[in-house]
Amino acid sequence: MLRILPLLLVGLLALPSCVKAPPSLSPAGQAAFQKTRVIKGLDLLRDFAIDAEAAQPQVLSTDTTKKIVQAHQSILRIMDAAGTGWQAVVGTSLDEVVNSLPAGDRPKVAPYVALVKALLAEVS
Repeated sequence: MLRILPLLLVGLLALPSCVKAPPSLSPAGQAAFQKTRVIKGLDLLRDFAIDAEAAQPQVLSTDTTKKIVQAHQSILRIMDAAGTGWQAVVGTSLDEVVNSLPAGDRPKVAPYVALVKALLAEVS
């Protein structure tokens, strides 16, 4: 459990809201910059799930962790395959994953999901 809290704090500090892409980037570069921020948020959610499952006592079940890791992989594929409009698909996919989790695990992942949603809102 001690590894989980610092991970959340580092993530929140590393991904502050309202971060602007460097103005010297092209429009495509700016879009890639924002997309990368969303990916890092998703990575943080995945890393939390893995650490929470490995913690003693276990914070998240192995089944929940598997769902999050598989969703992470799927969402990254969606982001790569989709040209425009990937933000809505990612948000919907994230909602579906969270809704498939046991009710007791949802509050544990909620801060990480909220972070990803905040990042998505900035891109939209």
